[in-house]
Amino acid sequence: MTVQVTQGRVYMTGSVRAGDTEISQGRIYTQINYPADFARAAQARIIADAKKEVIPEISQSRVYAHVKGRVADPKLRVWTFTLDGHDFFVLRLGDGETLLYDIYSEQWVEWDSQGSGAWRPNIGMTWIGAAALADTLGSSVVAGDDTFGLLWFLDPEQPYDDAPNPGRSVQQIEFERIVTGQVFASGRQYLPCYAIFLDGDNYGITVDDFTPLITLEYSDDQGRTFVSAESLGLETDITVNNPYTWNSLGQISSPGRMFRVRDNGVLTRIDSMEMNDNGG
Repeated sequence: MTVQVTQGRVYMTGSVRAGDTEISQGRIYTQINYPADFARAAQARIIADAKKEVIPEISQSRVYAHVKGRVADPKLRVWTFTLDGHDFFVLRLGDGETLLYDIYSEQWVEWDSQGSGAWRPNIGMTWIGAAALADTLGSSVVAGDDTFGLLWFLDPEQPYDDAPNPGRSVQQIEFERIVTGQVFASGRQYLPCYAIFLDGDNYGITVDDFTPLITLEYSDDQGRTFVSAESLGLETDITVNNPYTWNSLGQISSPGRMFRVRDNGVLTRIDSMEMNDNGG
């Protein structure tokens, strides 16, 4: 579809893709869900709300634009920081993903931000001069936000992300932590799985803007498919023994069972996961 206007006042809401838009003179108010290949205007006053990118070619205009989204950034960025005695090597692969290598445990992990494939901080460092602020802000690791231009301090005890936009009604943003472990079995060995006990801490921090849940999943086919066990909520009563327990999980045969814990804010720290295989 092609839109051609010699002179006019145009109010347009576009929900389909136009081949191109050519206007010699006009006052244009547009809301575009899908982009035109080109938008050409010799002289125009344009107020546009664009949810997708478009290539504009304008010789003279007054433009008011409200753009939802961010500019693509395909650059590779590398930086390091030290937290809780662990030296981390951060590899930001454009907008696709962010990989971290923990030199202490010699493991790779993937970090991201809600709604994005990559982790929002794109550059940072361990700021020696901010050591005095670590007790208040959580650490002396500072990182720059590539979307909102903010500086973040990493707080390992906080079970949620702070909202990047202070104007949002929801200030606590959940993020999911995934931890895996495996129990091996060989030959004709069968191991009963009476219960799984998960031990950790959340430092007494409560969450107001979402419901924190922790879920145990297990796989008997080497991670191809997973069965979900019960989802448990945050237990605030410290007198409860083993609050994060899953019972009666059948038997484990060769080659073993893979366990996966998905947590969006129940535990800040996981200390151990144990399996009861003797009925005791």
